[in-house]
Amino acid sequence: MGLAMLLSASSLPVLATPLAAQSQQAAVEVNIPAQPLGDALAQFAQQANVQLGVDAALVAGLRSGGVAGRMDRARALDRLLLGSGLDWRLADGVLTLQKRPERAIKPGAPLVTDALQVDGDETPRDVAEVRAERGHDTVFDADYSSGYKDRAEIERYKGVTTSDLLTGMVNVLSGDARNSGALDPSIRGIQGPGRVPVVIDGTEQALTVWRGYNGASNRAYVDPNLISGLQVLRGPTDRGNIRSSTGGTVVINTLDADDVLQPGRTFGLDLRLEGGNNSTDPRLPTLLTGRDYRTVPGFPRTSPSFALNDPYLRIVPRTGSDNHFLSFGDRAVRVASAVRIEGLDLFAAYAFRERGNYFSGTTGADYYEQSSLPSQNLNRIRRMALGFAPGNEVPNTSSDLESVLLKATWHIADDQYLLVSLRDSVTRYGEIMPSRIPIDTGNVQWPLSKVHARAYNAEYKWQPDSRWIDLKANLWATDTRSDTYNSGGMPNFATFADPIIIDNARANAMNDRYGFNASNTLRLGTKLDLTLSGNWQHERLASQDIYDPAKFQGWRQFPRAGRREEFLVRLDGEWRPASFLKLNAGLSYAGYWAVDDFTRSQIAKGNTNLKTTFYKGYTSSFQVRGIGEAYFRRFYTQSLFAGLPTADVEEFIAMDLPDYLANPYPISFDQAGPAWLPYAQGRYRRADNPCVNGTINTIPGNTGTCILQSITETVPVTAPRRSAHHWAPSLSATVYADEHTRAYARYIETWRFPSMFESTLGFSASFNPAAPLRPEHAKLYEVGLVRDLRSLLRLNREDQRADVKLTFYRSHITDVVERSTQLQFSNIREQTIAGIEAEARIDTGGFYTQLGAAFMTTNRVCDESAAALADRKNGSIPDCVKYGFPDGFLLTQATPEETVNWTIGGRFFDKRLEIGGRLTYYSRYDNPLFQKIADLPREQQLDVYSLNVPFSWGEIVTADAYVRYRLNDRFSAELVGTNLNDRYYADPLTRSMMPAPGRTVRLSLTGRF
Repeated sequence: MGLAMLLSASSLPVLATPLAAQSQQAAVEVNIPAQPLGDALAQFAQQANVQLGVDAALVAGLRSGGVAGRMDRARALDRLLLGSGLDWRLADGVLTLQKRPERAIKPGAPLVTDALQVDGDETPRDVAEVRAERGHDTVFDADYSSGYKDRAEIERYKGVTTSDLLTGMVNVLSGDARNSGALDPSIRGIQGPGRVPVVIDGTEQALTVWRGYNGASNRAYVDPNLISGLQVLRGPTDRGNIRSSTGGTVVINTLDADDVLQPGRTFGLDLRLEGGNNSTDPRLPTLLTGRDYRTVPGFPRTSPSFALNDPYLRIVPRTGSDNHFLSFGDRAVRVASAVRIEGLDLFAAYAFRERGNYFSGTTGADYYEQSSLPSQNLNRIRRMALGFAPGNEVPNTSSDLESVLLKATWHIADDQYLLVSLRDSVTRYGEIMPSRIPIDTGNVQWPLSKVHARAYNAEYKWQPDSRWIDLKANLWATDTRSDTYNSGGMPNFATFADPIIIDNARANAMNDRYGFNASNTLRLGTKLDLTLSGNWQHERLASQDIYDPAKFQGWRQFPRAGRREEFLVRLDGEWRPASFLKLNAGLSYAGYWAVDDFTRSQIAKGNTNLKTTFYKGYTSSFQVRGIGEAYFRRFYTQSLFAGLPTADVEEFIAMDLPDYLANPYPISFDQAGPAWLPYAQGRYRRADNPCVNGTINTIPGNTGTCILQSITETVPVTAPRRSAHHWAPSLSATVYADEHTRAYARYIETWRFPSMFESTLGFSASFNPAAPLRPEHAKLYEVGLVRDLRSLLRLNREDQRADVKLTFYRSHITDVVERSTQLQFSNIREQTIAGIEAEARIDTGGFYTQLGAAFMTTNRVCDESAAALADRKNGSIPDCVKYGFPDGFLLTQATPEETVNWTIGGRFFDKRLEIGGRLTYYSRYDNPLFQKIADLPREQQLDVYSLNVPFSWGEIVTADAYVRYRLNDRFSAELVGTNLNDRYYADPLTRSMMPAPGRTVRLSLTGRF
């Protein structure tokens, strides 16, 4: 039914006798997207089975943010009309609207209607505030697990480094938090290239950065000062216009005109100034580029290519006495403006933040200063405080970030718009390779890395009064240029052959991406919707670094280069057969291809030095000791003269045996045993290993010593076009017990294809010629229970909330891409992660609190071959381990089993004053196998974590607090303190031995004009 027909009853009385309260509270299922308000009301009338009596002129030019889910009519109408300046009434099944009247009583007295209580203000609500409320409501209204932070939270708790954006979100962390300058999200323990995309305004920009033997970081560079809202989708999503993966997605929306313009205004200016302490200017090192190392005083003469003790990189860290409370060494400014003219919104913003190295905390450092432990790799993190003393400056943690954001939105008509935007950010930040941080003396300062990231997008949305069209499309591109200190080299590098010093620690990368995503929903009646959606992106990686195979360049990675393309199309249906039931089903088809351009170029140039190792198996030998003729003969035939003709060996025995028998003595020798060979595609069984399967016990005189030597063949690398494609289904069901309670269950599959990093040749992670990589296949099972507590707590106002949500999840991923003990990419059999999430909130308008908790019950990785190869000598590694196998990347992606985030606060004096705080808790690292091996005496140590030591952490509890005061309608001030208990700790998921920031206080002043 068209809008005109539904609004034709404009002669109906505006005021009517109120409908009974139970009718207004009856639960209905609604699914109304953002669109012109009149169209939204027409859809509501259809879906809620009410008649519409509204003057069309009353809603002309107004838009609604939409509403979806099962709820009572009152709540649905509240959300549809947010920011419109209109009140609703429902009487005898007829919905009418009226303008919100001016205050007829004393200021501040609310207007009470039969439907809801409002603030009694004629001014329409701030669109940005409405958007933030909707984001928080989605956490509890959506039938999937998610988290949300609005602009106020982000600006309040953006912390010291970009990674702090994710602090306080349930089951969400960021990897290598203090040594990357970026986001590297982990959701429910899943992290890594392509596993958790970060989507910013519909665009995607991510660089996978090699961290040596310690793994890789998948970095997304974003300026926290430009963020309007941040949503985390935990687990794969059925929203095909948003690229998701095995772990989930982080969706970020940047500022726009609605964040600046006050209600009813056509021009606005937003100015924000910030200053904080816990910052000191970095003392950048002296680079010796162009000088002869032999003439530089103090430069290491014996190891110019690996000068760990380079005095020109060392500093004496500043101490806590240098950390002045009012230093304002952390400075930031943001200016944003917007104008709205004749259907056109123009927006521009500039942001700048400058921060030096931070100081670590001073309390609770016991876990990190265990001086009784031997100084070795396995104990690096538990001895961290011996090198990074509590309260001292932490080198390589500074950051300068400058950004520009431009947007233009053309409202073509009430039902469609076109938005174009440009985002340009330049960041310079401290960074050092994890392996270049000395174990007990972490006083090394490297030069700053630099990343220049640009993003462009054009978004089109069309939502006419048609059940066939609800279209949204986005065309985008990103352009990232980086010069980062993670090549594997040294800032001051020379060789004996070429004594002129160069900086070969810096790696250049040029990453371009182009993409398109779209979705359209067809509403086939009041009970069935179909959505067709999809996304596509093309990625190109190149480098300006020069690779010369004739020169020794240290332990420097290859300059990766390649092309990659990925697509997904999916069809989803939603059926609402009854008022208590909703069913969803979907099917997706996805694929990819990738090419290694660096390897292809080297092959074309005839570079014969670029090779890879083909592991064919292992030879075995046993140490034997014995006395007598039998041992003498074995010694000659199986050891001393093994391989000679039998007749010749017998001749030697005949000559020497009489002398031996005349004066026998014990003989020790190595006897060759059976080979240990793979059974398929480079995979091994422990049962075939002669060192652990009992074969040694059948050898007379064995001493218990078994030795395995790899059988290898060096083969030229190849660069074929790699590709794959697969189907994946999804199913979900939602049951509504009553208007306040529902339960849902969802099952969804997804494929994660090898990333650019996994498709191009690099150091310490190459291809296995015996087994091409297969895509990861993930299956997510999730059950949720949701309860709206407002009726129970008698919270009836529009600004009041009370909800609780409990989620059970289990992710099962097969063919997980991992680095093997042979430092080659391979697929391991499976990873299973399961747990429970609990979220609850209460907001009375004056008092508010929110609690989020997660308990991970399982994080198990299983693979018989990986276990057998991890400890070939003793067979001590079981087929299933916690977190991951030694030398793999998964091991460094472990997350706390228990996390709790609690926020509490209050608003006073007509919400002019707001005071609140936050507690964050992480349980300590718990890996029994690693702990068992790490605690062995030195003489019994197993060499299974030599190349990738997992960095553990102790129990973490931090307290944050803030005070915000609105001085007048234009100005507000906020004082924020983070880590107020000044805790000394290492962040979970760290790959670098760096403590987190200590107590930090920041003051901000915001003005809106």
